[in-house]
Amino acid sequence: MQESKYQELQKQAEKSVRDSITLFLDWPNKGVGFQDISNLFLSYENFSNVLDYYEYRFNDADLVVGLEARGFILGTAFAQRMKLPMMMIRKKGKLPGPCFRESYKKEYGSDEFEVQEKALSKVVAKPGKKFHVIIMDDILATGGTMAASIELTKKVLLNNDIKDFKISTSLISSIKALNGKEKIYEKYNDVSVDIIIEM
Repeated sequence: MQESKYQELQKQAEKSVRDSITLFLDWPNKGVGFQDISNLFLSYENFSNVLDYYEYRFNDADLVVGLEARGFILGTAFAQRMKLPMMMIRKKGKLPGPCFRESYKKEYGSDEFEVQEKALSKVVAKPGKKFHVIIMDDILATGGTMAASIELTKKVLLNNDIKDFKISTSLISSIKALNGKEKIYEKYNDVSVDIIIEM
């Protein structure tokens, strides 16, 4: 990875995200600062800059995982650009068939995520290469959502006989005061956390 090229793409992505984020205070509950990235998807140039960065940063990816809901947009766009499969992790009750389930706490409540047990039944790992999974979402807050997603991803990989793998997580932004990045690193020493900007 050429440092100068990487830094150039990273700076472009950072500027595009900063230009796109709107902060809403006391939403959806009092005391919560909500980072809205909707404007990122309204600008072809800004969204493309983010995807350019991801394409360079995760050029050895084998699978993209998108989290409901904005992770679906990010994950699908990146997977299509890279010609990769994209697996969905959804809220409880949205997926048919046998599912793995994980509960998690977030900044303003709790919820459950699910993934189909056989979601990767048609995905084949390349022999001799560590299978690289990129989990994509928009904002990292407490880390609860991402931790649940990591657990589900590991379960479905093993259940589909993919045992030699590594997991990277990718976020547009984070709420730095909530220490989500540190919590992920404390829990998982084998997972990387990539955040374009920390606010």
